[in-house]
Amino acid sequence: MKEISEHFELKFYEVLKHKISIQEFEQWVYKTKELESELPESTYTDLISLNYSNKYAHNELGKIIEPFIDNSKFEIKRISKYLESIIDKDEKCAESIEMTYELYCSGYAFLRRLGLTYGLLISCPPAGNYQKSWNEITKAEQDELLDKLYPEIIFDAKNALGWINEGKIVIKDAVNDLGDYEYDDLRNQEEIKQGEIEVIDLDKEK
Repeated sequence: MKEISEHFELKFYEVLKHKISIQEFEQWVYKTKELESELPESTYTDLISLNYSNKYAHNELGKIIEPFIDNSKFEIKRISKYLESIIDKDEKCAESIEMTYELYCSGYAFLRRLGLTYGLLISCPPAGNYQKSWNEITKAEQDELLDKLYPEIIFDAKNALGWINEGKIVIKDAVNDLGDYEYDDLRNQEEIKQGEIEVIDLDKEK
């Protein structure tokens, strides 16, 4: 990876991950004069001469800026943010719980317990005789479901966050054939077991 300031690296990461539009990125490039001194001359020239309205622009942009991005660093921050949201039970905790299921399905097998035990319940919450989406159930039903997941989910989220912070889950700046980020799993057998799925009895009284 070629070294640039973290602020610029973050902006590159955001456009590649569709967190900002390519049009927003284009305007940022034109008005950020510091990029010219930060980047190699050929790279800066490629950025300001790219046809951002072309339907293949995002792919072409990726070829230009990918060498400057350490994706693993931002993946760690992204996952940690979701886990911290769950632990704090903040206003976005339901979204964060649901994301653990999406992350598990994206190849992060160490989130198996969080994703399949809790995240799947938020993604497809039980309601009556059929399943609805989270936004289709009432606020009362949302609160009731969250109450059934807490406080146990905090323990599991702290486990996962601890594995990341202690270097037992090491995300690489490389993807596999499916496009998922590879990672090294350095957990011991007891910790691996802690990350396995548990079936929750939602009818069980607290």
